[in-house]
Amino acid sequence: MGGTVSGTYTRTKPKPLPVLNLVQSSLWAKRVAKTLWWCMMLSVVALVFLPWQQVSRTSGRVVAFVPQQRQQTVTAQVEGVVGRIAPGLIEGSTVKAGDFILSIEPLAAGLKQQLESQSEQLGFKLEYARKGVTAFQDQKKAFELARTYAVEAADQIVLGAENKLKAKQQEVAAYVAKELQAKLDLDRRTNLLERGLTSDKDFEKIRADYESASALRQAVDKDVEAARNEVTAKEKEREQKRLEAQIKVDDAEAKVQKALGELATIEKELLDIKIKQDELNRMSVTAPQDGTIFRLPVFEQGQQIKKGDELFTIVPDTTQHAVELYVSGNDLPLISVGAEVRLQFEGWPAVQFVGWPSIAIGSFGGVVAAIDATDNGLGEFRVLVRPTEEEPWPPGVYLRQGVRANGWVMLGQVPLWFELWRQLNGFPPTVSESVKPDDKPVKVPKVG
Repeated sequence: MGGTVSGTYTRTKPKPLPVLNLVQSSLWAKRVAKTLWWCMMLSVVALVFLPWQQVSRTSGRVVAFVPQQRQQTVTAQVEGVVGRIAPGLIEGSTVKAGDFILSIEPLAAGLKQQLESQSEQLGFKLEYARKGVTAFQDQKKAFELARTYAVEAADQIVLGAENKLKAKQQEVAAYVAKELQAKLDLDRRTNLLERGLTSDKDFEKIRADYESASALRQAVDKDVEAARNEVTAKEKEREQKRLEAQIKVDDAEAKVQKALGELATIEKELLDIKIKQDELNRMSVTAPQDGTIFRLPVFEQGQQIKKGDELFTIVPDTTQHAVELYVSGNDLPLISVGAEVRLQFEGWPAVQFVGWPSIAIGSFGGVVAAIDATDNGLGEFRVLVRPTEEEPWPPGVYLRQGVRANGWVMLGQVPLWFELWRQLNGFPPTVSESVKPDDKPVKVPKVG
């Protein structure tokens, strides 16, 4: 073969290829990657250790805490036409309690004067009817007293007749005894006469004595019967007098009842007129309390008003504000009276970090004051929130009734990873340990 190659081999560093220089990462990309890597590590640590405040987010509006200080609509109590409206009264006017708003005149002209005239006439009739009732009552009392006297007098007459009868009855025994003695003497004389021991003259004398005694006894019997008949007659006469007196008493009682009926009728008529006059007095409408006129549908004189028509709407002044929030039925079991709430009012810029309530700008604190016992028909329950002493709400001039508000009701506190896991799986929030059911669970009865 050819000649040999001689010499020493030297290894040199290869030069970088231009293509590799083109595909290398830039220094900025490396820094971003390192930053993302550390952020991911910190996120993992945060998921494990950072706490998260669960909330129930809802919305509502500002209202007055006292129901009597909320928006009120005043309606017409009577029918008529608008007579006069307070000068300068417009929607937005500020009024005080008792300020004149408008007046309503009756449809019938001169009705007020007619009612006053009728009331005056009925007043006279009422006084006359009362005097009539008093007179008839006095007459009844007089008749009752006369009946008492008549019956008492008749009782005395009957008593006298009874005493006379008793006296006659006592005389009967004596005359019976005389007759019996005369009969015994006659029988004895008759026996002697038959034996010839006495004369006819003596016998006739004894028989005459017997006949006289028998006649006297019969006369006394007739007197007793006459006295008995007299007692019966006097008793009947007494009953007759009592009945006659009672008829007069009953007649007087009937007159009293009739007069009382007329009196009641007049009082009813007078009461009806009084009611109509009271209705006319209510035709002057005033402001029920301090506040601002919100709506004024009645704005011209002569406008016809029916009973129940809206006259005006007033928004009372109040310093006790509250916020009514509507919470879904899913979150309601987790909310109790006294729970903390964060609020953001419409018109007040605010930043609220949901999971960390301590990091909040422009929001206000509140506490749940009441929860409705039933929903509003849409499955939502009203929750009333009151301000706390530590974080007072804006003044009433800025926080008007009806201003919308967003609310975050504070629930339980959980780790951040658990909240993410719950949100991904669509689970409800965790029940806080402070929320405990009021009632014990119901025991299901055993069957069989």
